[in-house]
Amino acid sequence: MRKKGRFRGARHAPKRLEGEFMAVCKALSEDPGILRPKCAGSCRKCHFEKTFSEIARLDKFKGNAEALNKIARSGGDDIVKAYAGTISIYALGTVPVMASAKLAGEDVPFIMRGSVGNDKLIGIQYHDDPKKRLLLYNSLAKKKKLHMYSLDDELVCSDRANMPMDYLLDLFYETPYDFGDDSVDCGHVSDGVLVIHVRSLKQSVRICSDCAKDVSTLQYIISRMIATDPLDDMEVSVEHKYHASKEGDADKITGDVLKQYAAGRVTDHGVVDLILRGKRKDLTNSGVSAYMIDKRHYGSDLDAFISDLRGTNKEKEVLKAYLTKNSKAVILKSDRMSEALFTLWGDARNILIIASSEEVVDKMGDLSKLLPAQAIEDAVLGQLSLSVSAKLPELKGLGPIGKLADKFARSVKAGGAAMLRKDIENASMKESRSKSLARAFILSAGIDHNFSWKWNSEEEDLALFLRPFVDQLIGAEGKAYMDAMELLLTASGSGERL
Repeated sequence: MRKKGRFRGARHAPKRLEGEFMAVCKALSEDPGILRPKCAGSCRKCHFEKTFSEIARLDKFKGNAEALNKIARSGGDDIVKAYAGTISIYALGTVPVMASAKLAGEDVPFIMRGSVGNDKLIGIQYHDDPKKRLLLYNSLAKKKKLHMYSLDDELVCSDRANMPMDYLLDLFYETPYDFGDDSVDCGHVSDGVLVIHVRSLKQSVRICSDCAKDVSTLQYIISRMIATDPLDDMEVSVEHKYHASKEGDADKITGDVLKQYAAGRVTDHGVVDLILRGKRKDLTNSGVSAYMIDKRHYGSDLDAFISDLRGTNKEKEVLKAYLTKNSKAVILKSDRMSEALFTLWGDARNILIIASSEEVVDKMGDLSKLLPAQAIEDAVLGQLSLSVSAKLPELKGLGPIGKLADKFARSVKAGGAAMLRKDIENASMKESRSKSLARAFILSAGIDHNFSWKWNSEEEDLALFLRPFVDQLIGAEGKAYMDAMELLLTASGSGERL
């Protein structure tokens, strides 16, 4: 309900406006019943009965402008005075000076008559305007605690909250939303859904977070009604998925946020965003196990959540073990394992310890700078290398060929062909003997891969000669590993000894 307009002063009526106002005054003079609200309540006696009885008694004065104007200056009923003053213009046969009031940024011209308030004169002279007409009834309706609903073509009155469905549709049609004929529900499933429930109608406006716009639908709905508390018939909430269980949940909008929303200072989008940001943060910090991917809510079903993630078996194994030990809410936009790991990477150390051990993780440096997937792979390989090293003697005093052979042997024992291939690609091999040794390991591991390294015929021949010695080294442990290394170094012709 808009506030009383600000008076702008008197001026002569233009011819066009004079004709329009004269037509309004004529219609009211001939049929005052067009002002009477339609009853939708259960009052024992209509609160407007006395008013319209007095209006009916004015019938004998309809041709007497002076008498009507006198009535408009005296008496106690503002609606009667506004009516008498307005139809006196028709009796007078001409439109006197006009005034203007500022209503919601709009200059509203009206005819001043009698001693009644400007709001009542505007309300009666614009009785066919769904919003301006409410100015005529506002005082009485609030005094009698009525609910009044201004539709496009009629005014409905009730002694209790009793919103007509046509009223809700009329006002919803004014919003930017178009959900189809007579629909106030977008019908979408999303992170959040704004719900404006009208109790008397048992009907809800539902707008998902993807559809929500920067307007206040609640402000639209209450913009054409009068009530002591326009919100007493409505409950505003946001349904969302940010809760521990799979079942739906909703948070009511109350207090200052509701007042701001009703006034249009907070929008549909703003209300939904406010709740979703808060609830997501609350759930993330709640210490409960809850898993979500996009619009799918898994509750605490970790197995189903892990199964639907796209990642390697090892990544799934590590993540499952971590989440089994740590109650976390994991909220993802996609099913990519990388997103899941990034979400939890603040606890990277404990994730990597699950993949390996504290000894391995301590050697990995600044974990925050590592990509999660690569870090897990490195941790796993690091642990394998540690396990292999426990079965092999520590060889001291090795020369360049011996160090390279020991590194390659430990790599293939720990991580197979994949780890060996990676180490060979990253190795620094400047002389021919080193390249032949690498080629011998490639042949032994059965790697079918295009390397950046190229071998000439002499290097290939030496690699073929060294392969049996490499096979023996890869298969050896303990003291046998030392003996196999001695044989390989001798066969290589490097002159190196343990």
